[in-house]
Amino acid sequence: MRDEHRPKQELIHEITGLRKQVGDLREAMTARRRVEDALRGTATLLRNLTDGAPIGLCLFRLDGTLLTSNQRFACMLGYQSAAELQSLSAVLGVFATPEERVRVLACPRTGKEVGPAIFRSKDGCRLPRGVLAGVQLDGSAVVLAVFDDMPDSTPSSFAAPSA
Repeated sequence: MRDEHRPKQELIHEITGLRKQVGDLREAMTARRRVEDALRGTATLLRNLTDGAPIGLCLFRLDGTLLTSNQRFACMLGYQSAAELQSLSAVLGVFATPEERVRVLACPRTGKEVGPAIFRSKDGCRLPRGVLAGVQLDGSAVVLAVFDDMPDSTPSSFAAPSA
């Protein structure tokens, strides 16, 4: 369709500009797809790493809300999956008592060693477990590494190599 009120050269410039915009959009879409694929791959690798860990790993907000955990931690507490643990943790709780939750989550922020902690299983039993804790880099969450047994000292997998 021709616009008879505009010069032909102006229409050619407009079409050229539109074609360039379409090309730019295609490039942006391709770049975005690459980034999304890379993020999905990274998320999969991270999930495989955490779920393959021989210890329970979990991340708590400072108020005690469970953000995420690996499958091993969920199994320690008697849950079928990490998703089930996360959905029920708000109702049932993860720690045996509110005082225990406050103590465990406060230790790494104050520089104290956590030592053993008492968790609450899905069926309500109290489960003492060894814990290593750290604070997330931005200080907004606490990371816990939870062991099935309560080690007397640093677990051998974290110990310095012997001479």
